[in-house]
Amino acid sequence: MAFIALGINHKTASVEVRERVAFSPDRLADALRDLCREGGAREAAIVSTCNRSELYLEMDASQHGRALQWLADYHGLYAGDLQGCAYIHEHEQAVRHMMRVACGLD
Repeated sequence: MAFIALGINHKTASVEVRERVAFSPDRLADALRDLCREGGAREAAIVSTCNRSELYLEMDASQHGRALQWLADYHGLYAGDLQGCAYIHEHEQAVRHMMRVACGLD
């Protein structure tokens, strides 16, 4: 199992892409359930603001492509639309990234 941070943010994606990948608060609980059922995550958290949409996942490291596909499918996009602007951090880098986001450093 691996801890993975996968997402897009204001540094990697245009406003148009970020708006299309945003999660509305009223659909967040359903999105989390679907992510664990269809996206391959055992556990998950979603952070979605005007500047970023990120998935924090516990899953097999080899499955992060499945999570990216889920993100695209959930928002009605092609995975190729997100590949150029998505980032994936694993293990310690994922924890470091999450902490930087939580502290407002990123």
